[in-house]
Amino acid sequence: MGNMANYEYYKMFCKIVECQSISKAANQLYVSQPAVSLAIKQLENSLNAKLFFRTQKGVTLTTEGAMLYNYVKQGCTLINVGEEKLKELNALQAGEINIGASDMTLRFFLLPLIEKFHRNFPLVKIKITDTPTPETLQHLKQGLIDFGAVSEPVDLNNPNFKFKSVKSVKDILVAGDNFKELKNKQKVPVKELQKYPFIMLENGTSTRQYIENYFKKNNVEINPEIELATSDLVIEFIRRGMGVGFILEDFVVEDLRNGFLNKINLIPELQPRQFYIATHSHIPLASAAKKLLEYNDIDISDMNARYDLNFTEESEEAEKESGMESEE
Repeated sequence: MGNMANYEYYKMFCKIVECQSISKAANQLYVSQPAVSLAIKQLENSLNAKLFFRTQKGVTLTTEGAMLYNYVKQGCTLINVGEEKLKELNALQAGEINIGASDMTLRFFLLPLIEKFHRNFPLVKIKITDTPTPETLQHLKQGLIDFGAVSEPVDLNNPNFKFKSVKSVKDILVAGDNFKELKNKQKVPVKELQKYPFIMLENGTSTRQYIENYFKKNNVEINPEIELATSDLVIEFIRRGMGVGFILEDFVVEDLRNGFLNKINLIPELQPRQFYIATHSHIPLASAAKKLLEYNDIDISDMNARYDLNFTEESEEAEKESGMESEE
């Protein structure tokens, strides 16, 4: 008997024990009574053992059958539990979604999506790893998260990932009232910024890299006087007049409206950048993670994981070599 046949026979075997009747087991399994009887007969022949004997009340296990059931019932129970858990996952009555995101992508893109999804599927657990884009992509590559919400600059040609553009954002230069000479200028050449104290996010963030790329492109060298871990801290230091700095415009809407900060217009202007949803090229999205994105009208039909045959062949070759080494 093949493995699949074995399982079906054992499934019928366990059901008969539970029901103590072949006919009742057949009804619960939605198969005919002769089919169940035949399956048990074939199982007995393959094991060379009698598993049941008939009584006036139905069927009873033989000694051999009882011993077999003590072992088989655990496997059948676990398989049934696994099937039920899978059904719950597909119905979003359970499960977990692991997401990687920075403070910026979480606050200004991902949070409303998660809120909407959680309101309708509260039994799905959501775990968010708060890291800058480079770390988020590393976690995705390692399979530690289902998907990431990342920001430019990213290597869109990296074969390990698939990217979907989901939002355009703009970084602006801001300063407090103690830098009025910048505020009063209609346009400020970017080279003039070299004489001002700069506040920036620390290295290892996509925002820092994006700003540095802008300076490099315009042959400007900036050595920040203060480097901070979060955009909230950057804003706070700029408010207190300790320097000027770039910040995502969405972060400072209220500060600009209330006059706590001033937007500085630059020549050339810093271009908008993109937020992306990033998925692994070779690991399919879990059903709950896929549902979260689709539920928020994000089309991920072009982000399906592709299976690289060369990758599979390399893995098989490695296994063969490993086997040969162990034999030696």
